[in-house]
Amino acid sequence: MQAIRKWEFPTVTLLLSLVSLSIGWQIHSAPIVAGGVIGLCWMMASLAAGGWVLPSRSSCSHGVAAPAILPHPPCRRKAIAAGDTAALVEEMLAQGRFALLLRPQIAANLDANYFRQALEALQENMALVPDGEIMLGNGEAAGERTVRVQRFFLDRYPVSNRQYYEFVAAGGYEQMALWEPSILPALLDFVDRSGQPGPAPWRNGCYLPGVENHPVVGINWYEACACARWLGKRLPSDIEWMKAGSWPVPVSPGECLQRKYPWGDVMDRHRANLWGSGPDRIVSVGQFAEGVSVGGVYQLIGNVWEWTSGNFRGDGHSTGELVLPSPLKSICGGAFDTYFDNQATCQFQSGDYPLRRRHNIGFRCAVGVCDLQLVGPTPAAGPAVAQEQPAAAEPLATVEEVCT
Repeated sequence: MQAIRKWEFPTVTLLLSLVSLSIGWQIHSAPIVAGGVIGLCWMMASLAAGGWVLPSRSSCSHGVAAPAILPHPPCRRKAIAAGDTAALVEEMLAQGRFALLLRPQIAANLDANYFRQALEALQENMALVPDGEIMLGNGEAAGERTVRVQRFFLDRYPVSNRQYYEFVAAGGYEQMALWEPSILPALLDFVDRSGQPGPAPWRNGCYLPGVENHPVVGINWYEACACARWLGKRLPSDIEWMKAGSWPVPVSPGECLQRKYPWGDVMDRHRANLWGSGPDRIVSVGQFAEGVSVGGVYQLIGNVWEWTSGNFRGDGHSTGELVLPSPLKSICGGAFDTYFDNQATCQFQSGDYPLRRRHNIGFRCAVGVCDLQLVGPTPAAGPAVAQEQPAAAEPLATVEEVCT
C-alpha cells in the first residue's frame, strides 16, 4: 500500500474534527463535540510546531524534482593547519573555487589528480561560449555595430544562496583585497536582517530555510564583484551575457543570425519565470529547463535580473550613450516580476545604482578562457619515476596575487 503523505493525515483529522463539531452540536452530544474540540486543538498544536507541511509548488512545477534538503544552518568548515596544501585544495574544491585553482599561478603547482578534479568541476558548472561576432544596436541599420567577443566560460546557473554562503562563511566581507577600494567605508552597511555581514534577506549570516538553491538576491554590485573575485572569476560584461543568450551565427561578413530569446525568436512564458508564468516568486536555479540556452545556460531570462560588469548606457547598445548624473550598473535578463516581454530578451539592458540591494537582482560569474590553464601536469610514468622523491612545489599563490 502506498505510504500516506505527510500532509494527508492532518487534513483528514481536520475534516473529521469539523464534522464531529457539526454533528455533536446538532444532536446535543457533549462527547462528540469534545472529540471535535480535541482534534482541532491537536491541529493547532501541530501547526504551531511546524508539523503540517503542505506540498510546495516549487517541488512539482515544471517537472523538476525537489532539491536535496541540506542542514540549516550549514556547518562551517574546520580550520586548516598551516602548510596542509592538500586540505586547502580540497576545501577550495568543496567551496566551488575551481576557477581559482585553474589560474596559471596556482595550476602550475597542482597535483595532477587535483587539477583533473578542478577541470571536471569547470566543465560541469560552467558553459563555454565560443569567440565570435555579435550585432548590437536598436534594430536600425544606421545604429547597428558588430563587436567581436573572445571565448569565455559562463556559469550555467545563477549563484545560489548556498554558494554565496561559502563566501560569507569564509570571511569574504573581511578580506579587503576582494573589494573595490572606494567602497571599503560602506562595508559595514552590507548586512542582513540581524546585522551580520551578508545579503539583505538573510538572518544571522545565513540564508533562510528552504531557499538554499534559490538565486542569491539582496546583494549589490560590489558584493557580486567581491564574491566573483573570491571564486577566481568575474562578472560578465553585458555584451558577453548577451552573446551567451542570443548565440550568434555568422551568415555573411558583418551580419549574424542571433536569437531574441535563448530558445528562439518567440516569447514562451513556459520557458522562463516571468510575470504570469505561474510561481509569482523566485524559484530554484535548476527550474525552467525548457528555456536553457544553446550552450546549456539556465535562466538567462527570468527568475532574477543579473548584475553585469559594465555601466548602463540606456542606448540599446547603440553608438551613443545616455549621460546620467550618477553611473548605473547594467542588469540583464528580467525577473519573476517582469511584466513586459521586451524587457525579457537577450538584447535588453536595464540598470540600477551599484549600492542597491534589490529583492530581484542576483548574478552569475564568468571567466575568460585565456585566463585559465586548461592543460594540466602530466602524471609520473613508470615505477622508477614514481618512486623518486618529488621536488618541493612552490607555495600556492594567494587570492590577492591571482585576482588583483
